Amino acid sequence: MLKKTITFIAAVFYCGYLLADTPGKAEMYGSNITFEGVKNIGGYSFYWSMERMDSVDKVTEDATFYMMPTHGAPVSYCFWGINNNTKKSTDTVYFHNYYSPDYVILLNGVKKDSIYYTQKELSNANSIVSEGNTDSIANKQLVAAAKAAKRKHYVKVGGFIAAGVVALGVLLWFFVRRRKKKETEEELQRLD
Repeated sequence: MLKKTITFIAAVFYCGYLLADTPGKAEMYGSNITFEGVKNIGGYSFYWSMERMDSVDKVTEDATFYMMPTHGAPVSYCFWGINNNTKKSTDTVYFHNYYSPDYVILLNGVKKDSIYYTQKELSNANSIVSEGNTDSIANKQLVAAAKAAKRKHYVKVGGFIAAGVVALGVLLWFFVRRRKKKETEEELQRLD
């Protein structure tokens, strides 16, 4: 019993060290987030950072940032602005990469220290979403990657459907052949 307990405790610590997920969970992939219209909002300096991290990126123009995969627990990223005159911070906008699609954030303005924005989602390896309103998005490379991810998803789904149909056909053929063989053997036994 002591040996089993020690093995169990060692396995728990080993899995925790490896950041192991629970079985059956789908793999997570990174996401891209693009901020557009940064230069259109005067009087503010904008910043981007991973939550609880010391490194902060200043956002001075339209930019795309990578949100790494989370290995189970959501990782938060923060976007905020600071008024250049009053040095007062805006509300913080949080983003989490937990099976997240790619995002495009169209900044509309800042009022009473709140950032007003429009959020659009694009397909990626984590999520397949509708892309009906991507014409206004300036980052054509991000849109092209989203469309490629969507195509790849549908090719994969089509492949699974085709494999299922082939497997069903093989099973039907096997059982029909087996039944005919059994009927033939029974007919020969009756004739004997």
